[in-house]
Amino acid sequence: MTKETLKDRQKIKKMNSKMWEIFEEYGGYEYNDDMLYQLQGLQESIDECEDDDDIPYMLKEATETMAYFEWVVEVKQLMDREPTQLYG
Repeated sequence: MTKETLKDRQKIKKMNSKMWEIFEEYGGYEYNDDMLYQLQGLQESIDECEDDDDIPYMLKEATETMAYFEWVVEVKQLMDREPTQLYG
């Protein structure tokens, strides 16, 4: 295992942990099931990732999944700041 591979594995683990934190904080709302499916899919990919050659693909997959979770946070924060509607 190279130094870079080890570093990438740590990044993947850190992102996975962060995604679980986001799920715990923002789950239970509109995107609850979607976030859970993403977490389960990512975990399956991590479990199947055996060779160092798989790490670049796994890092890309984790990064894209993390982008989805960051988007959910942005949407939820916007929804929380939605102004009161006076007419409607």
